[in-house]
Amino acid sequence: MMRIRPALRLAALLFIGLHAPEANAMSPLPFFQRVERVGLLCAVDVAGGVPAADLGEGELCGRAAAVLSGLTASRPAVMALAPNDARIAAPATLLLLIHATLRAEDGQRLLALAATLQRAGSDASPPFFVTPPQALHIAGSLDEASLDAALGRLLDPLARALRANP
Repeated sequence: MMRIRPALRLAALLFIGLHAPEANAMSPLPFFQRVERVGLLCAVDVAGGVPAADLGEGELCGRAAAVLSGLTASRPAVMALAPNDARIAAPATLLLLIHATLRAEDGQRLLALAATLQRAGSDASPPFFVTPPQALHIAGSLDEASLDAALGRLLDPLARALRANP
């Protein structure tokens, strides 16, 4: 009878492990559970007459959507949204607001990127400091690889939270 007990214990552990993968994969934060799409809205503020021709809101949202899609393997769907889009208020949408500020600093431009998360219809509050702000010094024209790297650093913590909820 002593030999059966360890075998039963192993069988119970295997049963639990095989039948609870969803529970093991879900984020402990309800805010990130059951997200079907990430919708992006972007704003670019320019301080002090700094030239911003190489970074518009549409381009910023497009680059951010591409970077986040790459980090999450396109699951959930990632898309740039327009203001007043009905999907903003959908419970399955995680709204990602990206704010870029351009200002002059020591003869260069400084680009500061910050992100805010919102979710309509969710009782859960967004966690604090999911995405730490990023800054990028720009000498000359904006380098897309540098922008993508800064966006990657900004969005990687969010991508990890989303990947925890397949």
